[in-house]
Amino acid sequence: MKKISFAFSYSFILLFVLSGCSNNLKTSAEITDPFEDLNRNIFAFNKSIDQNIVSPISDSYVKTIPYPVRKSVTNHLKWMDTPTTIVNSALQIDLENTILASAKFMLNSLSLGLYDFDKNETKIHKKDFGSTLAKLNVPEGPFLMVPLLGPKTTRHFAGTISDKQNLSNVSSDAVNKLSLVEIPINLVDKRSKLANNIDNIYESPDPYTKMKSYYIQNRRKNVYGDKYLEFKNNKSDLEFEKLLQ
Repeated sequence: MKKISFAFSYSFILLFVLSGCSNNLKTSAEITDPFEDLNRNIFAFNKSIDQNIVSPISDSYVKTIPYPVRKSVTNHLKWMDTPTTIVNSALQIDLENTILASAKFMLNSLSLGLYDFDKNETKIHKKDFGSTLAKLNVPEGPFLMVPLLGPKTTRHFAGTISDKQNLSNVSSDAVNKLSLVEIPINLVDKRSKLANNIDNIYESPDPYTKMKSYYIQNRRKNVYGDKYLEFKNNKSDLEFEKLLQ
């Protein structure tokens, strides 16, 4: 039954991605946003939650928790997320990244990821199923603003669902319960690191457009790496640069 559920999840996600995408298999500088009105409403909701709940907790977290403890929390959260990178590196036939991520994961398992024995010297490229779909030339699809999760392309959102489903299927009940507990911790940890960027976005004349641009640029850079530098040379992509100034 679990295998059937697993296969069904993959089929549903792939159909969801492909049905929401254009026929062009190449990434375009233009951001497809057919659901802009709905997305703006969801952005306003997310912003309200962030400013009234998440941001105050994040500020208190930074002020009251010593940096070494916060660093250990960050290390542990990265360690918990490493299996996703290992699996998708293998799917993308990136042998070097697969080996390095696997070795670092096993080494840091000695401290449950709380301490980075490698001291971040080994550079590992984070990968997810969204980047695996990109490797298969599946297009980004329309831009989405997801309640509580924030900005996503359709491809990225589908990949996120797939990664969570796959890890849940192969993990023990104890690990799955721990992952659920760590969701709010991860949210606060990430918010504390992006505080300046997020505040800068909120202060802009059009926060929604700037958030969308900021997300798209960073997501494309994470997915395409050096290839994105060539993409950015496209004159039609100058609007992104202006919005981030």
